[in-house]
Amino acid sequence: MCYNEGAMVRCACLHKFTNVRYLCSVALIMWFLAACTAAPTADEADVGGGFSPEAVTESFFEDLQRALRDPNLHQEEVRSFWAERLAGYFAPVERDAQRIALRRALASFASGLRQLADDETAIFELRGLQSVEKVADDGERALVRLPSAMIAMTLVRTTDRGSFVFYEQSIELSQVIGRSDGTVPLVNIDGRWYLTEG
Repeated sequence: MCYNEGAMVRCACLHKFTNVRYLCSVALIMWFLAACTAAPTADEADVGGGFSPEAVTESFFEDLQRALRDPNLHQEEVRSFWAERLAGYFAPVERDAQRIALRRALASFASGLRQLADDETAIFELRGLQSVEKVADDGERALVRLPSAMIAMTLVRTTDRGSFVFYEQSIELSQVIGRSDGTVPLVNIDGRWYLTEG
């Protein structure tokens, strides 16, 4: 999978504040990298994958959302935990490269969050994950699609008068993962399904 640079640039340029543009770009790059990965718990890192393409894909994106919402993501050991967990969703031969890419992406994402002012909060949400549909499966390789999946970002500012949203954006997941058909590829290895780059 590769990211759709045009969609990312449009997203990044929608807001006039430099720190928000930076945060949007980093967030979308993170989503792209995540779309190329999948993961188990730290104890399951040697096994990884799952028993169905749909379950692996849904679990990966749920874990990605948890990682992006982790309040301690600024800590290197927390980022390493999430990178390891997410890399576990990938085929074993792809994990080392994915782990490195995810660590870098999570570090950039955490750095982007630090660009927000003290009274600003970023909220990321993946919507529509429950409708994962399998579009192809020959027993060795499969393609799934999340037709209604959206990445939503909301920036909230809190003042003495309360909190208010000052920026919102949603983008279809298919625009970020960069595959023209909006699918996510998986491979079956020894009876378990894993995310794969191709």
